[in-house]
Amino acid sequence: MTGAPAFREEFSEGLTPFGEDLEIESMTSPGGFVGFDPSTVPADILTTSSRALRVNRGEVLQEVLRDYELRAIGHDGIHGDNKEKGGGHYQEVTKVRAFLEGYRRAEVRRIARETTTLLLDKIVSEGVEGLDLTLASMGRNGDDTSDAGDLNDSLLDYLNDAIRQQEKKVDQIVATEAKLAGVNVLPVEVDKTAKLWNVTNENGERIETLDPNDPAVKKILEDEISKSQQSGLVDETRSKTAPEQLLLLLCLLRDRIKAEAAFSNDEHGRNLRILAHCIHARSDKERETIIMKEMGSSLNRLESFEELLNSSIEYAESASHQLQPSKTSPLNTLLLKKIKSLVEDLGERQSWKASGVAGGK
Repeated sequence: MTGAPAFREEFSEGLTPFGEDLEIESMTSPGGFVGFDPSTVPADILTTSSRALRVNRGEVLQEVLRDYELRAIGHDGIHGDNKEKGGGHYQEVTKVRAFLEGYRRAEVRRIARETTTLLLDKIVSEGVEGLDLTLASMGRNGDDTSDAGDLNDSLLDYLNDAIRQQEKKVDQIVATEAKLAGVNVLPVEVDKTAKLWNVTNENGERIETLDPNDPAVKKILEDEISKSQQSGLVDETRSKTAPEQLLLLLCLLRDRIKAEAAFSNDEHGRNLRILAHCIHARSDKERETIIMKEMGSSLNRLESFEELLNSSIEYAESASHQLQPSKTSPLNTLLLKKIKSLVEDLGERQSWKASGVAGGK
């Protein structure tokens, strides 16, 4: 791929064994120093190698390229970039590095864009319920080797970038409208709270932390409190434009994916997700619909969900949260007991149906 003579010699009759003391008579080849030409790389090879290039977020690719850089330095010797004297190999490897890394990033963005488009279509066509079902069925992958339809860090990075770009467009539109109308319209503010979080990766997991003692963090929080207190002065009657609606959808989708990442893709994660839906439901009828839709007629699933409710009630009634004076009771005990009663009633009804005894509830 590099088009450098020494690498062509290595592969002309098979790969030269690494580490053997073999003398190369000439660093030139009959074809001369061709160099790297991206247009000669077959598209099918790139497509086939796409997944391999994305393994471990490109770290494997970087490791292989570092090995070739060391070999290129050895081939160049004292001649450096002088191609006429047998040098220039390292320069070609750096070109290959830039090409493959650019292709890898483009593939990651393409897959993230397809996943984002899929989720936005679900929101528009099927609403929040369709989005929930889609997210529940999607895999969680800390790597970039998955195809479109999986949740990973690259998807969040793409959404953050898309939100920043959309915010700039909305600001320009609002400023233009204000200029044409000759009135002072408050521009859409950039969400500065996103800068509060320090994002780190430990053992492949994305961890977000916040330092309340940081002066910059305190300043941003004070500004946000001040803005919320003055929000009544903003004209909320102005209808949102299409770019503003898209920006809102992107922000909501990003926050929803972050919340989804907190639930593991197993029975415990499913129960937590159902409990969250039940807590935010507006009536017992809606809660019953949610439980029946997720659990069906499975008594085992209802029992598993009831165990989660019992442990949640025990925690809410305990004094463990009082160890942190700044926090109030984290859960609504009365609401949890109401949901538990509903689950018990549904379980009893399903038991009567399963037994086939007449006169059941």
